[in-house]
Amino acid sequence: MANTAIQILQFGTGNFLRAFFGSMVQDLNETGNNLNICIIQSTSSDNLLRLAAQDYSFSLLVAGFKDGEKVEQIRPINCIKDGLKLPQEQDKFMEFASSSQLKWIISNVTEAGMVMKEEGPFEKFAESFAGRLTQWLFRRFETIPEMKTVVLPCELLPDNGTLLKSFVLSHAKKWELSLEFQSWIQDKVSFHNSLVDRIVPGFPSHLNLKEKESDPFLVQAEPYALWAIEGVENDRTHLPFLDSSSEVILTGDISGYALRKVRILNASHTAMTGHGLLHGFETVGEWIAAPECEKLLFEMIDREIIPTIKSDKEALKKYANDVLDRFRNPFVSHKLSDISLNSIAKLKSRLLPILIDYREITGHYPPKTSLCLLALLLFYLRNPGKIKDSEEIKTWFEHASQSHSEIENLKTSLSHWLNLEWNLDFEFAYDKLI
Repeated sequence: MANTAIQILQFGTGNFLRAFFGSMVQDLNETGNNLNICIIQSTSSDNLLRLAAQDYSFSLLVAGFKDGEKVEQIRPINCIKDGLKLPQEQDKFMEFASSSQLKWIISNVTEAGMVMKEEGPFEKFAESFAGRLTQWLFRRFETIPEMKTVVLPCELLPDNGTLLKSFVLSHAKKWELSLEFQSWIQDKVSFHNSLVDRIVPGFPSHLNLKEKESDPFLVQAEPYALWAIEGVENDRTHLPFLDSSSEVILTGDISGYALRKVRILNASHTAMTGHGLLHGFETVGEWIAAPECEKLLFEMIDREIIPTIKSDKEALKKYANDVLDRFRNPFVSHKLSDISLNSIAKLKSRLLPILIDYREITGHYPPKTSLCLLALLLFYLRNPGKIKDSEEIKTWFEHASQSHSEIENLKTSLSHWLNLEWNLDFEFAYDKLI
């Protein structure tokens, strides 16, 4: 039977949502709110059973830097009060649809789970997240149509709320559910696009903590946490999470937050990966601890990346300083070789747009970003056996490294993989790498 004290259904029992969303709800409860979560597991692991054995409570280790100061804090998280497993407990899941106490649905089913899947007849419990949500919403429409539902997907996909809503409406049409239901979705169900940003390494096996012995669900997270939610000012009335002590923002367009994350955090990761691996560094922490590397990154962000983003410059600089603190986190061991996975695609999506936009502004390519881009290609050419990329890319660089001179291979790599032609900007950058 559904627990009537539950206000939030959370699809996903993994580390990220427990450390990210769980901490926000805990913040609210510690200031007088009473919000309880039921977590939903759709995988075959025994995590739900093991969490239930400790009353769904666990500890959160927040460790890293904030505003330049070292932070190390362990806090209890006890806002999860129930759990269910699908498809085994589908009846309990559907009963929640008739609960007037329940208002919010949070999800992190990953990109693999946020898909449109062909389902069987409506009477059969759906296999996909979107299909199950459609069935749940239809039960709610039938039993308590006056109640509003707020859906907040946290999957790292562009326009995730809009996408999920389109899946739900597509299922409704394929199942030939009433037009009244489809209209009700437009009126009573809010799907918000959102962007989440927090590094959650998971269980801190590398740290010496006594809590590890008693709490197998102890989870580590960095101090920084951002949740950007797309909506209008009136949406504040149904988004209590905005009052969390984390940075939760309501804005009419989250695309700017997504762009700054990709260009400042993700592009920096890719830039330091090429430069770091080429120069013998193993982790983010080692690389950023070298004064010349930290200077390189700071100047690249400040002089080359921020000018390409059309947003408030002071806000961007604050975010950049937060990112630098995150990279300095001594509690996290982040290997550059792991970040190098699929680097050619990352060069295309992260560094290449910066080069193009910067050149449109100044007439030339950014020197430090160009240096890091060439460094990654040079690492591929000099170390084809260490490449973590597609077989096509591995084979290409293995053959290239055996054919012509290094500079000729580098010119060919730029043209073949990034559609960039060699010029004086790259010549100057290359001279600093040899």
